[in-house]
Amino acid sequence: MRLDYGLRVGGHGFFAAAAISVLQLRPMPVGILVLICSVALLWPHLAYLVASRARDSKAAEQRNLLVDSFLMGVFTLLTGLDLWIGVVAFTAVNAANLSIGGLRLGVMGAGCFAFGVLVAGLSTGFNVLPVPMFAHAMTALAVITYTAAFGLASHFQTRHAIGAKREVHARNLVIEQQKAHLEQAREIAERAREQAEAANLTKSTFLANMSHELRTPLNAVIGYTEMLEEDFADREALSSSLVDLGHIKGAARHLLQMINDVLDLSKIEAGKIELHIESFQLAELLDQVVSTTQPLLAVNRNKLEVHCAPELGSMQSDLTKLRQVLINLVSNAAKFTSDGRISITAAGEADTRGRPILAFEVRDTGIGMTPSQLDRLFQPFVQADAETTRKYGGTGLGLAISRRLCRLLGGDVTATSALAEGSLFRAVVLMKMPVVESTDAD
Repeated sequence: MRLDYGLRVGGHGFFAAAAISVLQLRPMPVGILVLICSVALLWPHLAYLVASRARDSKAAEQRNLLVDSFLMGVFTLLTGLDLWIGVVAFTAVNAANLSIGGLRLGVMGAGCFAFGVLVAGLSTGFNVLPVPMFAHAMTALAVITYTAAFGLASHFQTRHAIGAKREVHARNLVIEQQKAHLEQAREIAERAREQAEAANLTKSTFLANMSHELRTPLNAVIGYTEMLEEDFADREALSSSLVDLGHIKGAARHLLQMINDVLDLSKIEAGKIELHIESFQLAELLDQVVSTTQPLLAVNRNKLEVHCAPELGSMQSDLTKLRQVLINLVSNAAKFTSDGRISITAAGEADTRGRPILAFEVRDTGIGMTPSQLDRLFQPFVQADAETTRKYGGTGLGLAISRRLCRLLGGDVTATSALAEGSLFRAVVLMKMPVVESTDAD
């Protein structure tokens, strides 16, 4: 639009001067003179104003070029139908039409040019007049102006295109460098992850292999302590020694339980735990859980309720692993509940794929947990908070082990809780696990 404005000011001025130089050779009506001067002095500015304020400036400028084509046809007639002036006028306006609107605007512009010649001829007559040298000089200046303007515009566009190409190339280089850095960082992170996994696997394998070496001396301590208790039971003078032996045995059992938890988790992480699938009665499983956890329930004076759907009979799973999960959940509830009620509910359901599952719900009326404590609940070696660890003890492994065992058995463990109201743990396993001799954990 700015280029057309400059060309319009210069071009119409030169052709108006050429037309006046030709028309002065004969009497010229005042109206024609006013029209020529108005076109030369007012039309370029009016066209720029219209195009710059239009909603679609390109379409407005195309309409302005059609008006230019019409006016150039008029100037061609007013300059005495001189071939040189007519060719220059048509070439200039046709070049502008083709550059802005393509062939379609070029054809329309040619029609407007011819219409301008026709209208001017019908108004003043189709007269071939002698053309003075001044008119040719104005036409030559118009040609120089048009070609110089288009040449400079092409030059600047080329420079802009080259600059844009260089900028794109530079940005592509930066992007490639960033991609290379990202790929290098990804490879470093991947190597670090592999090294961490290898180190973790080595740790887990080492701990799993230490099972026998750690458990044997502890079992010996517990066994000999029990033998000494039996020997001293009938001797009243040794009652204080019996108390000390009880402390030794309790500490050893506590240490053995913590070691068992660590080793169980290590076996799972190392993928070395095996499932022994067998058929068993659900009632038998629940009886074993109740009898095992009864002493811990009695310590905090808790009452245990068991609810089992009557239609549930036998199931096919790993009895030992499932019993460990339920004992962990009930023991956990008993630890954090005092003078309260704990219930175990077993019910048959179906998972999202339609497979029969068994859902165990362990509900307590204990201290409960906050949402932030729930988020950390199933992380190994993590309890609800430091205060809980100091007050209640434990390794923070029981729930983590329970969840991983349930996942090996085709289910999961989830929890909901409200502070000071109690907690609900839900353990889900497949009702019938496929029977295989041994299954390594993934």
